[in-house]
Amino acid sequence: MYTSQRCFRIDRRDISFLRFVLEAYEGVAVLTTVDTRNGVVSVRIAPGSEGLVAELLDALCANGDILMEPLPDALCAAQGEA
Repeated sequence: MYTSQRCFRIDRRDISFLRFVLEAYEGVAVLTTVDTRNGVVSVRIAPGSEGLVAELLDALCANGDILMEPLPDALCAAQGEA
């Protein structure tokens, strides 16, 4: 099964919060911590769920619940292999 991937930098104190929010939407997305020290995370999104995840992440940012800096997806792939 093909999943899409998004890469972000977030405050490392928010990693668990974001993971729990995504887990609440069972089967939609999985968060993986790529670099704990720098708050780099990878979000792998199930096929057909890209819109839902984008809306969810946008809402979290708009409400001020979390600050997310989009990073190039290749950065997560490269760090994930290390």
